[in-house]
Amino acid sequence: MLGKPVGRTYIKHKSPFPDPPMPFDLSAYLTRVGLETCTPDLAGLKALQAAQISAIPFENVLPFLGRVPELDADSLWQKLVVERCGGYCFELNSLLGEALVALGFSPRKVLARVRQGAAEGGARSHLAFVVTLEGTEWLVDAGFGGQAPAEPVRISDEPQPIRDQSYRIRFEQTSGEHVLERLTEDGWFPLYGFDRAEVRPADIEGANFLCAASPKMPFAGSLKFYRLTDEGFFSFLDSRARYVGGGENREWQIQEADELTRFLRQDLGLRYGDEVIRDLAGRLKELAGTYSA
Repeated sequence: MLGKPVGRTYIKHKSPFPDPPMPFDLSAYLTRVGLETCTPDLAGLKALQAAQISAIPFENVLPFLGRVPELDADSLWQKLVVERCGGYCFELNSLLGEALVALGFSPRKVLARVRQGAAEGGARSHLAFVVTLEGTEWLVDAGFGGQAPAEPVRISDEPQPIRDQSYRIRFEQTSGEHVLERLTEDGWFPLYGFDRAEVRPADIEGANFLCAASPKMPFAGSLKFYRLTDEGFFSFLDSRARYVGGGENREWQIQEADELTRFLRQDLGLRYGDEVIRDLAGRLKELAGTYSA
């Protein structure tokens, strides 16, 4: 599944006449994310986003190991559903987009410029969706990671409580972007901004390669995990694991392969093989040595 590394990419040898993609198996997808059913309305949309974030963690294992994720439907299905691994925005939201269509929604792709507190973003490097229900637009996103909302956000500058956070989406005249913001102790914190430019497959392919291969992006040189839980979340950043929920807030260090295996499989529900986890642990130790030098 992981393919053969070639520089910062990986390839799979394909026939010049590939088989057509298999139809999307909605029943298997719903089982994967822990839902018995999902209705094509706002309640279903909210349940779907929260369920996928809980069941399929955000992670950047492939870019961290020098590989560019494949985004074709069959590869995504194999990795995220069959092999029970996670992914980052282009993987997670591509799968979510297929589910939305299968359920009867009409999602519109948007490419966002990540801000993370900055006044403006860089290249368009994040995939999300806008879904319109009864004349109201909702931002739908299961692939941004830790600071993102657990449920869709109405495109409105009015604050919206979602679990224990508050979000809004304001329109910014200077950039022509809608900006997703989270309320913090220091005020509104911009996460990313998106416009309504048409998104083509080539745009996603280019943004995926940029995020996975560029040393200027945060995915090739830093390992991240995030999974939503009923009471809080698990997160991980470069050997530092964290759990917040049920009145608990604890952090601990993970570097050894056996510790990383337990965290990935028991806390995150990821099913990467032993060889991949050993490679991750080895790279983490290399980074730790670099930071301490």
